[in-house]
Amino acid sequence: MRRAGFPLISIGLGILAALFTMELALRFLPVNEGARPQAVDQDHPVRSLEPDRTFVWSADWNFAIVNTVRTNNLGFVNDQDYLPGQPSPLLALIGDSYVEALMVPFRDSVAGRLSARSTPAERIYSFGTSSSALSNYLAYADYAAKTFHPQAMIFLIIGNDFDESLVKYKNEPGHSYFAEDGQGPLALRRIDYHPSLWRRIIRASALVRYVTLNTDLLNVVLKWQHLPFGRPSNTLAFVGNTGAQANPLRIADAQRAVDTFLTRVTEAAGLPPDRILFAVDGMRPHIYNAVTWQLAAGSYFDIMRQYFMTHARQGGFEVLDLQPRFAEHFSQHHRPLEFATDNHWNSLGHEVVEEAIAHSSLYGWFHSLVR
Repeated sequence: MRRAGFPLISIGLGILAALFTMELALRFLPVNEGARPQAVDQDHPVRSLEPDRTFVWSADWNFAIVNTVRTNNLGFVNDQDYLPGQPSPLLALIGDSYVEALMVPFRDSVAGRLSARSTPAERIYSFGTSSSALSNYLAYADYAAKTFHPQAMIFLIIGNDFDESLVKYKNEPGHSYFAEDGQGPLALRRIDYHPSLWRRIIRASALVRYVTLNTDLLNVVLKWQHLPFGRPSNTLAFVGNTGAQANPLRIADAQRAVDTFLTRVTEAAGLPPDRILFAVDGMRPHIYNAVTWQLAAGSYFDIMRQYFMTHARQGGFEVLDLQPRFAEHFSQHHRPLEFATDNHWNSLGHEVVEEAIAHSSLYGWFHSLVR
């Protein structure tokens, strides 16, 4: 047993030495330091990040995307601190990771570009964190309305915003979801979140963060299991950052989530429909050529974006369809509007979206408030 124990000890020490070496080496590389979401509960009803922090955000095993991120006094990714009770006009931008925009410098994001375009007498506050959906947008709208009283709101609508608003399809702690209450209408239910001691300990390791955040092994496995032999299929497994399959039950559930959101958003925002704008993403990158565009037609996102825009316009809201703008820009310049390894908008994509918003009726009205 003693002779057998020495090889085992040697193997264990070798593994520890290799792990220590990798940990040390990764500390000299731009490993994703993590966004560090804060507690969500009765006292802190919406998700935000650790405030007043500057950190490195990166993606992919080879650090194909690297960015330095700053959070403000309330834990939102914005170069300006948020101050309640200010008299200057305020425009609130609400969404998910496309508003948070960890992968681009703040000055290149929609919020940063709108801030640069606006006058010093105007304020642009952004409220958004990764994995949010329509249901969580209501929570952000309510929080922004009660805390800062904005004159207008803009919501960025993305492909996974519809069914993932329902707790039936997603239930990530720290977010609010639509849930059945047994009486007919969907109820908004918050799932509280408190960072565990174990999570705080393991995020101190560069190796653990590299494996979980940069290589993103869990998402890789989840995506590959939907593809034949790990290769894209002719039916396009994903369109618009969400599964392409448009089965009737999923569509019906998503449409119910949209109806609930559009019914409640004015009350949550404390604003009439003409002071709210929705900017709806397109089926990128499938719209860049006729073949993939045709294949994406009839996908879940294709159906849901049309449903959302139609019913939002019927409700008196202003709607920006970003799809024709993206398609036209690509046909003229042949430059993609998202990252090669990440479907989020790159800096050019944010520029196109901000230009569309800047020429909207809502922004024109907001900008006129200081004239």
